[in-house]
Amino acid sequence: MAKVLFVQDIVYEYFGVMYLSAYLKQHGHQCDVAIEYADKNWLEKAEAFQPDLIAFSVLTGSYKWALEKAEFLKAKFNKPVVFGGVHVFLNPAKTIQEPCIDIVCTGEGEIPLKELCDSIDKGAVDTSLKGFWFKTPEGEIKKNPPTKLINDLDSIPFADRSIYWKYPTIADRDTIPMLGSRGCPYTCTYCFIPSAKKIFEGQGDFIRERSAESILAEIENCLTLSPAKQTIHFVEDHFGNNRQQSLTVLQGISKLKGGKMTWMGAIRVERFNKEEYVKELSKTNHGLLGIAVECGDEKYRKEILKRDVKNDELIDAANLARKYGIKFTTLNMLGLPGETFEQSLLTLDLNIQINPVYANCYVYQPFPGTELQKYSVEHHLLDESVIDNIGLSFYDRYWKNNASLNQIINLQRVFGLIVKFPALKKPLVYLARNNWRIAVDLIFGMYYAWFLAFYYNLTPSQIFQLINLWVRNKFSWGGDPSSQSIKQGEGQLYPNMSKG
Repeated sequence: MAKVLFVQDIVYEYFGVMYLSAYLKQHGHQCDVAIEYADKNWLEKAEAFQPDLIAFSVLTGSYKWALEKAEFLKAKFNKPVVFGGVHVFLNPAKTIQEPCIDIVCTGEGEIPLKELCDSIDKGAVDTSLKGFWFKTPEGEIKKNPPTKLINDLDSIPFADRSIYWKYPTIADRDTIPMLGSRGCPYTCTYCFIPSAKKIFEGQGDFIRERSAESILAEIENCLTLSPAKQTIHFVEDHFGNNRQQSLTVLQGISKLKGGKMTWMGAIRVERFNKEEYVKELSKTNHGLLGIAVECGDEKYRKEILKRDVKNDELIDAANLARKYGIKFTTLNMLGLPGETFEQSLLTLDLNIQINPVYANCYVYQPFPGTELQKYSVEHHLLDESVIDNIGLSFYDRYWKNNASLNQIINLQRVFGLIVKFPALKKPLVYLARNNWRIAVDLIFGMYYAWFLAFYYNLTPSQIFQLINLWVRNKFSWGGDPSSQSIKQGEGQLYPNMSKG
């Protein structure tokens, strides 16, 4: 059997890793995951595991970290290194050029990785396998054709939670992340989906759903492994797209643990705005529901973001949720390509009108390979160099010499507080417009900490830990790529939340 070691920095369950591990174990291979910031002895444990293959499922914000660790581990173990994940399959040509990377997975990885492990088990890496690009010892790049997508998601085993729940920091959380589908019918340009559709064209059904029975069975299996869990968090790309199936699942969840199990997730207003459906949702054990607003400028939302949703539809969704007692947050972005300060105020005003319990406001991140990132560079709305400095957080991106962008990011800092207390709009917008950076940063930190404590039940010590991490990164105390980026005044300022 082949031994695969997955390596990551963020202290969180990666669905890609969990499904790969489950599939590989089903076919006789061994897997483990090493999380650097969750275990100070991770390297010693990796040495004891003695991997045959070192694997990274890469997020854009972790790419620099992953390259550093891949170079180190490749030298230490003298084993092949494979990179996969959305960042990688959107940018395979650049990724495979990295000296420390031997193999790049160009799509869904279950079947290709199993076949790769089979070949390792037989004594050598088979560089003819579909679904991968290989770098030969001579430096040649072999670009093999893709593999088919897995159409029947019920045919693959449940996500392997055991490799993550061995970490107390993860196991002690009361939320179970859940994935009920793959793919998405929409084409929002800020998302990876439009580019992925092109990459996977002809490889099978892009949108696939698990059966309600399979999802509920996995949830019950999770509760067997960890009975203290309280909430199911659906993190898929189009949660609720199939109304009847989602109702069946949510009704099933609401019966678990004596009727005390709850759920949460984000939903598209196109699927939400049907009163009978919302009425039925209200009868389930709902937690916070996320409603995506993104931008308050209808024309920009439709023409640039490719989200053809009217402001009135968003307001209708909020009114429906309120009518049936469903608490909801909104999801918004500021710092969009070409956005002016006045446009960002439109997003603020729309949220005031919608009146969520909390307005999540992120700073737009130009993830490489997405349609909006390409559009931004082509139209000179974004310096392409920022792509190499994207960090893990959705709350920052700035330049010392871009006053207009900094004003908008200042507004992001006070956005939620203004939506909660509209009477504060005039003085807080003044602080943002006039670049009172320290003041707005402090306001954001305190208000966000309150939100986490009140709605996500974070303990005072957990909140203190987050504040400490933010302060360390704010003042660039450290030598990691994020801190260096801050010191240079380019790229992104972010708290590396995994370092606790």
